[in-house]
Amino acid sequence: MATSGESIRSSTSVVIPCFNEESRILPTVVRIVDYLRERGGEWELVVVDDGSADRTSGVVRERYGDEPRVRLLRYESNHGKGFAVREGLLASRCEQALFSDADLSTPIEELAKLEAKAAEGFDLVVGSRVASGARVVTPQPLARRLSGFVFRTLVHGLGLSSLHDTQCGFKLVRRAAVEPILRRVETLGFAFDVELLARAARAGLPIAEVPVEWHDDSLGSKVRLFPDALQMARDLVRIRFGVVS
Repeated sequence: MATSGESIRSSTSVVIPCFNEESRILPTVVRIVDYLRERGGEWELVVVDDGSADRTSGVVRERYGDEPRVRLLRYESNHGKGFAVREGLLASRCEQALFSDADLSTPIEELAKLEAKAAEGFDLVVGSRVASGARVVTPQPLARRLSGFVFRTLVHGLGLSSLHDTQCGFKLVRRAAVEPILRRVETLGFAFDVELLARAARAGLPIAEVPVEWHDDSLGSKVRLFPDALQMARDLVRIRFGVVS
């Protein structure tokens, strides 16, 4: 398993941030690796273990320790999903990098849609659960849908993004264009996506939104409705007056 190396010319990296995902990370990694191998071309998978207290890293090492295209970044303490995504993207070595949730709520096969859009000249392509044409196979519970609506209303009201869905954990970036922005992103938690998109828009990068298939997996979600939602709201205010003001 590779953990470092010189930059390589490759098509797409896939970055998976994870925290205490021992029970489901291996099926996710197997599905992604099988998909990338089958479609051909150059690829890599970067698994970012953000301070897990379980065997998240261990199960990945045991299965893919001899696969150099599967790379593992392990942090001893938990910093937040945004931190894990940012560090995984910065460590990736391909021309494009997708970051995806560990539960694969958006199937990895949807990557082809984002790549097709990126090929039109977009530096950042965002998967969307609410844009016209999206297919929500398993919807979230009502409380989460309501909190999502309130969050989107805040994002739009604060002028941070005009996208329909900033929080879908399935986004593709062109590394050369987005890396300088990533290095300035300060949000370590779940509002990371909003700051990334706000900074990218402010820098004039072309951004597109693509409807995707999505399956809710709230039982395994690391987002806690009250404390995390409150922190995300605070982050939005900080982003508004620190990034786009």
